[in-house]
Amino acid sequence: MKKSKLTEADRQTLTRYGLNGMDLSQAMGLSLAPGAYLSKAGEPMDTLNFIVSGKAKVFISLSDGRELLLAYFTQQGIIGEIEMMTDALTTQTTVQAVTALRCIALPFAAYADTLKRDTAFINLVAKDLAEKLAQRVVNSAITALQPLEARLCAYIFQTADRGIFCEKRTEVAGVMGVSYRHLLRCLVKLCAQGILLKTDAGYKIAKRQELEKMAGDLYVLK
Repeated sequence: MKKSKLTEADRQTLTRYGLNGMDLSQAMGLSLAPGAYLSKAGEPMDTLNFIVSGKAKVFISLSDGRELLLAYFTQQGIIGEIEMMTDALTTQTTVQAVTALRCIALPFAAYADTLKRDTAFINLVAKDLAEKLAQRVVNSAITALQPLEARLCAYIFQTADRGIFCEKRTEVAGVMGVSYRHLLRCLVKLCAQGILLKTDAGYKIAKRQELEKMAGDLYVLK
């Protein structure tokens, strides 16, 4: 993770949240490479983060070692608002960059009190949290009713970087809640159908429309 001064794009992002009039001298830009972690469950979360560009996934780790995917953020979204509003010392979720990710970080120590007194911003946070909750309820219902093939196709859509799906298969199996062998069989099937093409860099999406069709309702998950 690299820290830097705010760019003009960063400042434009903050205007969408009504924060353009704030003293941003203690804010910073964060740049993460694919696979890097913005936060890990059980570790301290001391900044409120606004996504400027890129894609991140949010998940929780279960006691048996499996991971449960909660949400994706693509080019927008707030991370850390729950910790800020509850004064939590650690975070319960893990946030990992899927593609190159750019965020703006506002340290709680410098900004939390001011933001909590900003009624317009708190209303925006409440709306954001309500939308996340509503979407996750829908996501959970759809996911529970869909077979592995549909869930995997949707996952590939969400995590592919420039048309290449290159996540570790062992980790994907955990997120999907299936065995490694079961996951491999599904990937082999998609390759046999010409939807994916296995390369040294990962699995290339060869037939995007077919993959979208197989993902069905899950394609719209965020």
